[in-house]
Amino acid sequence: MRLRIAAGVAVIAGLVTAGCTDTNDPPNEGTPVSGPPSAGASSMTFGEAYQQVPVDGVGHLKIHWDVPSETDVDEVLAARRALTHVYWGSQATDWTPIMATARFLFTDEYYQRVLAGLGASGAGDPMIGPIWVKLMGVERLGPDQARVTFCTDIGWWREASDSTLQVRKDRANLESFVMRNVPTGDGEQHWLADQHWNPDADRRAKYGAVCTRWAQHQP
Repeated sequence: MRLRIAAGVAVIAGLVTAGCTDTNDPPNEGTPVSGPPSAGASSMTFGEAYQQVPVDGVGHLKIHWDVPSETDVDEVLAARRALTHVYWGSQATDWTPIMATARFLFTDEYYQRVLAGLGASGAGDPMIGPIWVKLMGVERLGPDQARVTFCTDIGWWREASDSTLQVRKDRANLESFVMRNVPTGDGEQHWLADQHWNPDADRRAKYGAVCTRWAQHQP
């Protein structure tokens, strides 16, 4: 689950080989999606799983959020957890606690398609550094579906073995999640991520200039 971004383009190394990032396929509208965590797979509740997701960072990962409180609605908060999960995995060498929360953040369809085949440990250098994340917009795709777009400043996000400490030239990265409010195994409905675009080229015309101006942070 290692996210590598070079020359301003999201190059998913371990993520791609494991099938961990979606292509720009259109949302699968009209197809029922469920995300119930398997009772045998985990005894956690959704609330307990959410508490384990380090939305402000962990270890060598620090996440700085630019999300106004009035826009931090349920689907946005769920997308923030999903984004955190991606970067959390990128900086880790032990994926056991990370994968334990995956079924509470992503639809069952996404989990089976993208995450189910991953093992408990990663290979190669972990990624380190701070990132800054700004909410760019929320597009309603239906009564229980939304596309949440973030601008991520990954200028100082690098492999642990990279000692150059030079900021990336193309550091402004747009990424989006399609979120679905679906019935889950606890008898409730929860917002879960069903698609992930990284980078989201389709949103470049709308948000690219603002993202580039904003992504100028110093560690």
